[in-house]
Amino acid sequence: MYRLFVILLCMSFLLACIDQVELPIRTEEPRLVIEGQITNEAPPYTVRLSYTGGFGEANSGSYPVDGAQLRLANDQGRSTPFTPLGLGLYQTADSTFRGEIGRAYSLTIALNTGKQYTTKAERMPNVPTIDSIAGTLVRLDNIVTPYRYSYAITTRDPATEKNYYRWTAYGITTRKSTGVLCSLGSPSICFDRCWTTVVNNVVNIYSDESINGNILRNRVVLSLPIYAVGPQLVEVQQYGITQANYQFWTLYQQQNARTGSIFDPLPAPVTGNVVNVNDPADVARGYFAVTSLTRKRFRNQAEEATGSAVYGFISSQIVPTGDCRRTYGNVPVYEPDGWQ
Repeated sequence: MYRLFVILLCMSFLLACIDQVELPIRTEEPRLVIEGQITNEAPPYTVRLSYTGGFGEANSGSYPVDGAQLRLANDQGRSTPFTPLGLGLYQTADSTFRGEIGRAYSLTIALNTGKQYTTKAERMPNVPTIDSIAGTLVRLDNIVTPYRYSYAITTRDPATEKNYYRWTAYGITTRKSTGVLCSLGSPSICFDRCWTTVVNNVVNIYSDESINGNILRNRVVLSLPIYAVGPQLVEVQQYGITQANYQFWTLYQQQNARTGSIFDPLPAPVTGNVVNVNDPADVARGYFAVTSLTRKRFRNQAEEATGSAVYGFISSQIVPTGDCRRTYGNVPVYEPDGWQ
């Protein structure tokens, strides 16, 4: 009993020594965010505008910016306005205004608040074609999808210029279900195979500093899981980006790679190239990119997926019952056209 009394007395003494500290609530004015690009592919070109939510607000996400006026211009004095589509989306109005490699482009934005933003003109760089796409079967320490195809590209870097690259890719892979009867009383089964899409959202950039003028080999651009025996379809988009855009994505990668230790610098917003014309410190987040683009498609027959290990894994999986379109969410049941 005496020991309990001493413990309670000590706790009371310690609590009495704790002063309540009122920390100031950090507030941040909403900032403009931009997503968009012009390429050498056919128009229209789309820009999305939004505001960041204030720090500490109940709804701290972003919300769209409507009522803005946008104009895209090149270095020859030609320009096109944008048509609003709603929800912060804007699309170029002139169907003949197409991006050209070697031309410089700038974007101006006038908000209904009176603020005006602009980008420094950037020249659209060249981009080499993709020579080939190759798929390699790999096994991962993943119970759900241990077998995947890792897809990599090969391209030849030009020797006469400094090049900066970015890659995006998506793949379409097949999935199985038990299906349903094709018609009442028919023994045939329909809708037992579907095609689902997997998109690579990882930022994948590269500078040719170490390989200038040589072949860039085996640059991995996509990892696509194997759910069932059958072909896989892959499209890779290879971008030629400006040095400023490359530096933007490099900073973005560095921010995301921080470990969160006490030795890391405090995180800061990754600002881009859209600047308030009356306040140079007011820089929008995101980046309006002037970039060239080339695409390549690849149909992988997936013959390795019939190997004993992969086939054994697939055979051991529980196949969902019913119509695969409903099982996997409104997906096609036939192989998409144009991949033969």
